[in-house]
Amino acid sequence: MARGMQNSKFLQFVSKMSRGELIIDDNQVKPAVSANGNWATEYQQQYGGNSSWADEYVHKEGHDQWVNEFATEREQKGSVNDQWVNEFSKLHVDDWAEEFGRQVDEGALGESAADSWANAYDEFLNEQAASRQQSDASRGVYVFSDMNPYVGHPNPLKEGQELFRKGLLSEAVLALEAEVLKNPENAEGWRLLGIAHAENDDDQQAIAAMMRAQEADPTNLEVLLALGVSHTNELEQAAALKYLYGWLHNHPRYGTLAPPELSNSLYYADVARLFNEAAQISPEDADVHIVLGVLYNLSREYDKAIAAFETALKLKPQDYSLWNKLGATQANSVQSSDAILAYQQALDLKPNYVRAWANMGISYANQGMYEESIRYYVRALTMNPKADNAWQYLRISLSCASRNDMLEVCDSRNLDILQKEFPL
Repeated sequence: MARGMQNSKFLQFVSKMSRGELIIDDNQVKPAVSANGNWATEYQQQYGGNSSWADEYVHKEGHDQWVNEFATEREQKGSVNDQWVNEFSKLHVDDWAEEFGRQVDEGALGESAADSWANAYDEFLNEQAASRQQSDASRGVYVFSDMNPYVGHPNPLKEGQELFRKGLLSEAVLALEAEVLKNPENAEGWRLLGIAHAENDDDQQAIAAMMRAQEADPTNLEVLLALGVSHTNELEQAAALKYLYGWLHNHPRYGTLAPPELSNSLYYADVARLFNEAAQISPEDADVHIVLGVLYNLSREYDKAIAAFETALKLKPQDYSLWNKLGATQANSVQSSDAILAYQQALDLKPNYVRAWANMGISYANQGMYEESIRYYVRALTMNPKADNAWQYLRISLSCASRNDMLEVCDSRNLDILQKEFPL
């Protein structure tokens, strides 16, 4: 099968999998007896708004003409041009695409399966667009928890810092929410809240919190860098470049490299060039190498990104989030076994790092080790049951492992049963 056709059909495969119309039984893709419509709706609402991992294939070379036309149309409307598959954690699925393509070639899905590719693909894209519009409408609006036992605490910031240090991220979020409700202009409270959400695998809330932190302290370098990373995670190149350029402009050592008049017309190549100049000025500055790693991920130059993160790790070997970034980049570069080693380093440094647990599951799934991936997803969800992406990854791995008996348990989000069935 030609790679372009395979990628086009893979997008349809994702859509059918999400609806429950296809299942994986004994390592074979088969039509389901009945589709789970409720889960399909939930899947599209929760997962479609994040420029999903399937969406990366829209931007690959060698597509069918209609896919190229669609990609061009999206670029003209201002959507992301350069997509990379998750920090820092959207799923890389080349292996699944290859397997799916082979089965289509062998007729495993039936000769009529390809007849409605285009219509269902259009439906898939429409659902994505609706979810994205809903997401954009609420962008930057922080959503507070309904019940918060830390409201009224005498020192919620100190409590939040201690909970964060212990790795109790969901609890830390509540304490830090209490702090910013009490002191809305506390930039440090908002910044820590944003970091807690980012490590808990919720970039939307992380961005909203960091935007409030920037309002309170517009030149805070940590906030600008965090916003650049979170927008990269959300596949939003223009916003990522704006904040990373802002970091350079406001840095006391590099500000002269980034005059303010350039900030209204930023191009990736210009920003990357400026950060390379900064690295020559201060090769010992780990943050510069971290930003270069993020930028190279935006352009999908993964070898350069890996080299940048490895340089940064020589300077900051105890930075657990940096080990996670290295692992995610290795995973995006189809080096899943290396990624697992990097994620393990992150977890050794911070055992309750939800994002690293979820990413570990992704790397095992990429290698076809679905039972192992399930255990890591369940561990991540035990620490943060609100990690919607991890629920979607878990469901797919359950299907790939032929554990259809657990799909209803997954859909009902029954962690007690899942923990007993898949201990780690």
